[in-house]
Amino acid sequence: MGRRREYVFNDEWEVDAPILAVFRALADSTTYPTWWAPVYLSVEADGPLRVGRVAQERVKGRLFYELGVTSEIVRLEPPRECELVVSGDLSARGLWTLAPLLGGTVWVRLEWRLDASPATLRLLAPVLRRWDHRWAIRHAIGGLEPYARASAAGSGSAVSST
Repeated sequence: MGRRREYVFNDEWEVDAPILAVFRALADSTTYPTWWAPVYLSVEADGPLRVGRVAQERVKGRLFYELGVTSEIVRLEPPRECELVVSGDLSARGLWTLAPLLGGTVWVRLEWRLDASPATLRLLAPVLRRWDHRWAIRHAIGGLEPYARASAAGSGSAVSST
């Protein structure tokens, strides 16, 4: 069995939208194909947003590959934190942290711990990991704010931490 290697990515940015709308967009991966395209191709979840919810996701890298992953919400503390574990074509742990800022903006932080143990990812990781990650985050930054602002103008779904 090959040696496991963890990659840690920390991304922070500000979003000019209500914190609850930002939290809902980040915590509910079923929204990702809408605002985080072309990274997220499809997401199907086993029910409403809650701890223990499992989602099947298809994601795309900047180049030629697509990955199938399963994510499970392991912690949900609206509107401040959402933590998930990911398995499948990659193994990871993600933590979204939000904090309100003066003027109504929201500070968003993603800590993403990726286990690059699958053989394909180990081969790609040295060349693509930072480059591909930056590409994906650029799409998140570009899509999250308009989506959260539009959803705040409409009605959102309930969030349960139990």
